[in-house]
Amino acid sequence: MAYTSEDMRLMGGVPGQQLFIYRSEDEVATVVASGYFDQAVEDYNLDTGDIIVACSGEDMAAAVDLLVATNTDGTVTVVNGS
Repeated sequence: MAYTSEDMRLMGGVPGQQLFIYRSEDEVATVVASGYFDQAVEDYNLDTGDIIVACSGEDMAAAVDLLVATNTDGTVTVVNGS
């Protein structure tokens, strides 16, 4: 599977520190892979320092992880802060 814009929602924040929730049946190992959230740069202006609460796995409830994004020229990497 892959990132789906409809599964991500902006919860709040200010530029440079936005908070998102993302729900996916992808396993957390897939969600944290480099490039997984690249399209979110265009969809949501995802940028360095933004935080993603990721609910992933079976029924989008197998794991909850707190991710911090880094955007380097449109390529997004995340660090799992859980």
